[in-house]
Amino acid sequence: MNRLSIKKLNVILLTSVFISACSSSTNNKNTNIVEDKFTWNVQLASYDYSKYDEKGEITLEKFLVEFENFPWIEQLEKYNEIKKGCSPTLSVKDNKTGTDFWVSMLGDKDENGYLVGYVYPKKVKGFLGFGKSKEKRWVEIYLTQDVEIVKQCFALFFNRETEKLITTISFIFAL
Repeated sequence: MNRLSIKKLNVILLTSVFISACSSSTNNKNTNIVEDKFTWNVQLASYDYSKYDEKGEITLEKFLVEFENFPWIEQLEKYNEIKKGCSPTLSVKDNKTGTDFWVSMLGDKDENGYLVGYVYPKKVKGFLGFGKSKEKRWVEIYLTQDVEIVKQCFALFFNRETEKLITTISFIFAL
C-alpha cells in the first residue's frame, strides 16, 4: 500500500476507530472491584460505533488464535460495500490497569493495513496548559501493514510491559 493511500485511509477511518475505541473501553466504570484479568470484544464491519459484542475473559494465547481466525478480509469487504459504521475491530481491556489495546483493519482485499490503538489514563493540564491536571482517557493510534508487529504489541500489552509497549509503538510506527 503506498504512503498516500495509507494516509487517506488513516484520515477516513481514524475518527470512527477513535470513537469505537473510547466507547468500548468504559465497561467497568460502575464497579469498585478491580479484577486481574483481560476481557475482549468484537466490532464487526458496519456496526454502530457504540455496538460491540462482549466475548469475556481472554489470555494472550487465546487472543492470538482469535486474531488469526478472524475473517478480516470478509469483514473489510462488507465494510467497503456498506461504507457506514465502524471497520472490523478486536479490542482487549486490561481490567487491572484500565487500559485497552485494539486493532482494526482498513483498506481493501488487495491493499490493507492495521490500525492499532492504545487507550490509557493520562494526566492532562487544562486550557492552554494551565490549571490543575485532570486524568483523561487518552488514545494513541498507529498504522502498520506488518501483522507480526501487531502480535508483538499485543504480547507486550498482555504481559503489562507498558513502557516497552509505548516505546515499541512509538518507534516502529514512527518509521
